[in-house]
Amino acid sequence: MTSESDDLEQALQQNLEIRRELGAEIGKVDGIRRSKPDRGIVYRLGWVLYWACLVIAGAWAAFLLWWASVEPGVIQDVRGSSYLAVLMMAPFALLYGLGRAFRYVLSAE
Repeated sequence: MTSESDDLEQALQQNLEIRRELGAEIGKVDGIRRSKPDRGIVYRLGWVLYWACLVIAGAWAAFLLWWASVEPGVIQDVRGSSYLAVLMMAPFALLYGLGRAFRYVLSAE
């Protein structure tokens, strides 16, 4: 009985090897490639630019906080003029949007 199971196991191994070879040949013909675990330099560049934009936005926030602590009239000026508030907050939105665009385009997400 062990000889029958050994024969069956050997036949299954041969079948599996033939399927692998056939799959590799079909992949070559169709141009299908195996997925690589490494996504490349462009993927990393997208993430680096995204984080760089976030760091610059954080630096802008730190600058605004420093400016408000040094000049006490800045907060009253911002409360008095909605245009000034928009102008001060616009770099946050622009940098965040730019960072997301970099990450989306270069990282292919």
